Amino acid sequence: MGPRYSKLMDSLREIHEQSAYYDFMHIDPRAYHEKIKYFERNKSAIQALDDRLETEVWYHYTQATFEIGDYRKHVKLSSPLLERIIHENILKINGTNAFEQALFNKGASHFNLKEYKQSEYIFGELVKMNPSNKIYTKAFLQNRFSEKIKDTLAIKLFTVVMLLTIISISLIHALVLNPFYPYLANVAATIRDMFTILLFGVILLNTGFHYIMAKKTLRQKLLHKKT
Repeated sequence: MGPRYSKLMDSLREIHEQSAYYDFMHIDPRAYHEKIKYFERNKSAIQALDDRLETEVWYHYTQATFEIGDYRKHVKLSSPLLERIIHENILKINGTNAFEQALFNKGASHFNLKEYKQSEYIFGELVKMNPSNKIYTKAFLQNRFSEKIKDTLAIKLFTVVMLLTIISISLIHALVLNPFYPYLANVAATIRDMFTILLFGVILLNTGFHYIMAKKTLRQKLLHKKT
């Protein structure tokens, strides 16, 4: 039994001990459900991996839950994953900035769950970390805009009332005025058109206002980073 044999046995032992990693990574990258099933059936073997390899498997598993739309589970898994990435000082996985990608997906999960406060904070931190990344900037603006639109109850009520009014006028115009009172049909049509223009005008003004405010908040974050 020479040193070569010992090295060979050590290599075979290492391969066997890390087999859970190789089996997991052999799964098609887009077979997200299969990745999740494998991970959950082989947790003990995965936990026995070297710390870095275990973290890499956790990374892909967590991302798989995001890809299938299990956002609540993804949020729950993301915090310990981010801690692992920092602890293991992992910069990139498959050429991607592991920390930023994991953090961005956590923010996206909060956004999809309509938890806008949490996602705004995450997207804001990403913008400060990497201001040149247009995806982070767009995500922050979209989040800020969606949050404000969601909170604008008065605009929602106004929109519902105006739509009901326009529909009512249209029905009266078609069923009553046109066949029986044609001399009033043009008046009703004009009123309906005015309400329609007013509705779209208010919606556009509200949309523009919140977009401008979102851009202002973004600029403030970038200025805060510089100082």
